[in-house]
Amino acid sequence: METVPSEQSEELSKLAFGSNHMLALMAEIARSPDGKFSTPSVATATGLSTSTIHALLKRLKQLGLVRRTDEVTPERIRIYQRAVHPTWDYALRLEAEADARAAGTFTIQWEATTAGR
Repeated sequence: METVPSEQSEELSKLAFGSNHMLALMAEIARSPDGKFSTPSVATATGLSTSTIHALLKRLKQLGLVRRTDEVTPERIRIYQRAVHPTWDYALRLEAEADARAAGTFTIQWEATTAGR
């Protein structure tokens, strides 16, 4: 499934992660049913270049959110795995927010406040 980032997604990604493309990458990784992915599969799905993906994966590896496994495909493609972490749910929620903003259907929800706080 191709999920090329929208302008709203890139803007939200820049605000949240300091990179226009991190949200697209993280959301695509989050959608992996078994938590495993390859750089070419993410590139195909997002339209990002492999060099951009590698640079962003380096940051995610430093955070301990992804790791390179020992698995290699017959085409010699390395397989990565995401860590179990709430960050992946957050990425999908941010992507949904960007989609809602693009559609003009996003509304901000504020925490209820009580008098005297």
